[in-house]
Amino acid sequence: MANKKEPLLEAAGEPTPEQAVDARPEQAYGARYAEIWKTLSAIDVSEHTEKKNGLTYLSWAWAWGVLMKNYPEAVYSFPPQEIHPDSTVTVHCNVFIGDCVRTMWLPVMDYKNIAIKNPDARKISDTKMRCLVKNLAMWGLGFNIYAGEDLPVTPSEEEPAPAKKAAPAPAPAKKSVPTKQEGFDIPTEEGAAELVVKLVEFAENFCNDMDGLKAFWVENKQFIDILDANYPKQFQALKEAFTQLKEKFGG
Repeated sequence: MANKKEPLLEAAGEPTPEQAVDARPEQAYGARYAEIWKTLSAIDVSEHTEKKNGLTYLSWAWAWGVLMKNYPEAVYSFPPQEIHPDSTVTVHCNVFIGDCVRTMWLPVMDYKNIAIKNPDARKISDTKMRCLVKNLAMWGLGFNIYAGEDLPVTPSEEEPAPAKKAAPAPAPAKKSVPTKQEGFDIPTEEGAAELVVKLVEFAENFCNDMDGLKAFWVENKQFIDILDANYPKQFQALKEAFTQLKEKFGG
């Protein structure tokens, strides 16, 4: 069962979700919120989503990388989770970009989207990262996923009627791995080294066992393939770090 006293992952003194909502910072920083929304909502996330059990998921590592590229001052925190009388749990997430803050919440659910009673640490950890992605959608990044649309918002244009989905195209021939992808690029060795640090940091913080470590590797394979194809030194460093994590989990 979840611990009611779980500390924040970021600096102490940040507002609780209730305080963040009550403060209504949009009134004081409306122009700043509008600028962030305009930037993030225009980014096409469609190439970085995955469908599971009829739901669309966006890679949290990719989403956070895009946010860092545009707003490197951004930080997030997870206040203590909310435990309900029926033993189900809701996690909360705050994202701060400068003086702006948004809060989001998400219940810990199973694959049928039904709240779980007494969820274990792994399910809570996974839900936290989904909650982070949902919070980023409130800033504009991937908002179209939750709106049920296929394309990002187009600024300065009237919203068109939803386009009919075309029939699935045949799988394209295998291409060489690029060094740049939509919304994320690795133009230098320094950038590749920074990506390795971030991947290892996230894996250490949010992977609790071998299954979680394997899932993390698969989820971020698009970035790992870029390292493998273009930056062998950094790719080797990543492999060594993950080998140490495997040994830690008894793999």
